[in-house]
Amino acid sequence: MVKTSEPLRSARLPQQRSASPGTDRLKGFVALLAILAIVGGVPYVLLRFFGTPWPDQVPNWNVLMSELDIKAILGIIAFFIWVAWAHFVVCLIAEAIAEIRGHGLSPRIPLGGGSQGLARRLISAVVLIAGAAGVGMPVASAVTTSPGTVPTSVSVVQGGEHESTSSFRQTEKRSSVLSGSAHQTKTTTGVRTNNDQTGQVVKYTEVRPPHGRNYDCLWDIAERYLGEGRRYKEIYDLNHNKLQPDGRRLTNPDLILPGWQVRLPADAKGAGVHTVRVNVDAPGKSQVVKPAQTRTAAKPTKAVTPEHSTRWAEQGTESGSSVAIGGVAADPGAKNIKPGDPVENPATAGDPVAAPVAADQGFDFTQAGVYGFGGTLLAAGLALALKRRRGWAQGPGPKAVGHRQTEVGLRLASDIPTAQFVDKALRQLGADMAKDGRPMPKVVAALVTEPALTLVLDPYEAQSAPPGPWQAIAEGTRWTLRRGYAPTGEVDAPAPYPTLVTIGQNADGATVLVDLDTANGIVSFGGVNAASRNVVGSLAVELATNLWSEGAHVSMVGFGDDLTTLAPGRLSYWLRLDAALSEVTRRTDAQSQACDRRNAGSVAEARTTHPDPLLWGAEIVFVSAPPSPEEQDQLNRLAEDPKRGVAVVVVGDVLNSPWRFVVDEKNQAVCRLLGLEVEAHAVTPEQVSELVGLFDAADSDALDKRRTEQNMPAYEFSTTDLSLPAPVEVDLLGPVEVDARGPIDDGRIALSTEIIAYLASQDYGVHPNVLAGAIWPRGISDELRDAALEHTRRWVGKDAMYADESGRWMLNRSIVRVDWDVFRTLAKQSTMQEDPRAALSTALGLVHGTAWANLPAGRYSWLAAAGIERRMAEAVVDAALKLAEASLTHNDGQTARTALQTGLSFSPASEDLWRATLRLAAHFGSSQDVTNVATQLYASLAKHGAPRGPEPETDALVDELLPGYHRPAQVA
Repeated sequence: MVKTSEPLRSARLPQQRSASPGTDRLKGFVALLAILAIVGGVPYVLLRFFGTPWPDQVPNWNVLMSELDIKAILGIIAFFIWVAWAHFVVCLIAEAIAEIRGHGLSPRIPLGGGSQGLARRLISAVVLIAGAAGVGMPVASAVTTSPGTVPTSVSVVQGGEHESTSSFRQTEKRSSVLSGSAHQTKTTTGVRTNNDQTGQVVKYTEVRPPHGRNYDCLWDIAERYLGEGRRYKEIYDLNHNKLQPDGRRLTNPDLILPGWQVRLPADAKGAGVHTVRVNVDAPGKSQVVKPAQTRTAAKPTKAVTPEHSTRWAEQGTESGSSVAIGGVAADPGAKNIKPGDPVENPATAGDPVAAPVAADQGFDFTQAGVYGFGGTLLAAGLALALKRRRGWAQGPGPKAVGHRQTEVGLRLASDIPTAQFVDKALRQLGADMAKDGRPMPKVVAALVTEPALTLVLDPYEAQSAPPGPWQAIAEGTRWTLRRGYAPTGEVDAPAPYPTLVTIGQNADGATVLVDLDTANGIVSFGGVNAASRNVVGSLAVELATNLWSEGAHVSMVGFGDDLTTLAPGRLSYWLRLDAALSEVTRRTDAQSQACDRRNAGSVAEARTTHPDPLLWGAEIVFVSAPPSPEEQDQLNRLAEDPKRGVAVVVVGDVLNSPWRFVVDEKNQAVCRLLGLEVEAHAVTPEQVSELVGLFDAADSDALDKRRTEQNMPAYEFSTTDLSLPAPVEVDLLGPVEVDARGPIDDGRIALSTEIIAYLASQDYGVHPNVLAGAIWPRGISDELRDAALEHTRRWVGKDAMYADESGRWMLNRSIVRVDWDVFRTLAKQSTMQEDPRAALSTALGLVHGTAWANLPAGRYSWLAAAGIERRMAEAVVDAALKLAEASLTHNDGQTARTALQTGLSFSPASEDLWRATLRLAAHFGSSQDVTNVATQLYASLAKHGAPRGPEPETDALVDELLPGYHRPAQVA
């Protein structure tokens, strides 16, 4: 069972002083008078009025049994006052001795309680008499940012005296990762780095755990790293009210906890000092990147406003802006520039920057949807998983009506092209490295931007040049690949980094991913518990649904929400940690044994040299609260073993965690070791509930094969002779294409294509406000909407697109030929013909691939409500089956085979089509032909089908046609 760690005992040190030396002296003299009054005045008063605390003569039995008078009662009270006075004097002596020795701690006096606390404050105040004049030194002036500059990037540098064997994987209980070495030639670049290693520095240390009864304190930290304990106030000022990993904030200089990360003045030095370097760019300097297919350059880097600075100050970090990937020195440039070509210089202050065209860009999809700021890869994984869950139907069915808004938000937020770019790029890199016989580099993090994918490598592992077209930057500590050189086709290679997961988006808009496996231990998310839990939930959902976590298995322990519905084959829910660990250990035992048999040094090496997604799948354990120390040791042992692919993430702070993230209530996540500051992605319990409902509806719709009523086109073509070209042609039966001859800027093509596709899906036109709500769901002004429609109208021709008398926009179907209209017309004609083969063959000839494939990010969210995806799938599957059946009656096996293959190209998860293909192969082919079809069937269902696996009818048919056929295991 997961146990919450017990609260740790706080340390102590002298009380905070006033900022005024005069006030300090006054407080000191008052405290000195109070001590003199207590030490000398109390006994004088007692002796003067009550005499000595002992009796004048030894009391006998008669005195003890006699009635108490007022004098006796006062004597008893005076005796207890004497005892209290003596106890307080002992406390004063103990605190004074501790102060004289220069140590911030003092021995605990029995029954001290408030007495010792008062004594401590009085002694500390007396010290101010001597210290007020000498301690008033400037506070961290070296790290104070001047008003004219803005800190823009952060990198972690090593400082200390102890050598570390690895900067990001550790085996010791207490991390030595941050300690550097004088012999090391490279510094840790981190995720936010400036490559020239210039700029200001921010130093910090971690509060030490207690040794016996001795607890670390700000006084000791100041003495250790600043050489003077009385400088503790500078440390307190730097860290006042800063969020700590355990969710607390430093509000009292007497109260600090082990494991807290404390920022230090710039002159701090010593073995425990860790340094973060803050780069400062020139004011107004920004970079202009020219994307493909757009009329405008990217927005210049935004100036940091006071609100922007405050959000990082709340966690004790500097605000960041430009990461290395955005700099000219580090970034090879825009995606259309070839290696070796000059890179466009960034704009400086005063350079003209093209203003964005709102009508072209629509809305900022990185902020769309219900999944928070920039959760594009998370949403992409969910959108693809949802499509696989629907199987043959592809689009939403009747059960999904109640979850329409959730799906609209999901489609808006998703960036499927970028997810596919990352997946293919990593797989191809793994294949190229394996071909050259080279091990994969250890990746700490990855940055995904519009121009490129950049891998941040472990700087302490020497790497030769990457295989082309990858390029090495930042002294070889980063590898980058521009989108223009990414693989375009399918990459048949294993995913080398299955635990790479999105943390969030940095200040420059780059999506930041970290490889959990590289931590080599528990990755903890402390800070505000509710926010940390939502961020960890986002990690779990993404790892269970993304493209590159092939074969990975996510175990969620102790969470309130069961997410197994989202990915039944890749996600499991556990109530007890010991039960989950037993299962994880059992699974990874096979990995360890396989590594020994294959002489592989690690699972990471074996993934590329001996591909087997089922065997080498990563095990990622998510724990909802800090485990007990014994469980932490077990988890760390599993994660540290290179022959076991295990990663561990914990909600809450874990002191011996290699990577400790701090998440505040605004979802700002900071990991000082990695130099990482991001707007963290998060999934709230409400969003989880909506997602679960959406996926349940998808399951029900996929199992319901009842056909919806097909609406006939408003304009039925009198001629279906496709050899005659139309002035404007719109293809929807595959990737969306519009063939028009009018003028249009490249930057407007994507938006105008979506407008035409939406109008083509509406048989009777649509009101402009409805159209605006579909194309721009986040809203747009009437002026920008009308401008976009006018640009589109000029492209296709004023007669091809118009608004009728009621203001409804529509396409002129006598000029615009939509393949979906022609398909429905031919399908209707086939029902009225004795031999439907000609009409159905012509109709299926219009199909040119998987429907609605390769859609741009953040667009076509209206498909969630249109229902056209499912209607198209039903029509194409039915047409393919009817043509195959009609062809078989005429013993035309070739036409039947072509019809089924065309249907499968459109709906590859249709088991009705696959079963018909199996029967066709058994009728016309050999046993080997049937075996080949069965192999293709299971491969296609594994890639495009739902995780529930093949339908019973499919397995039964395979068993009937191929007795003893060994079905391949399904990789999640």
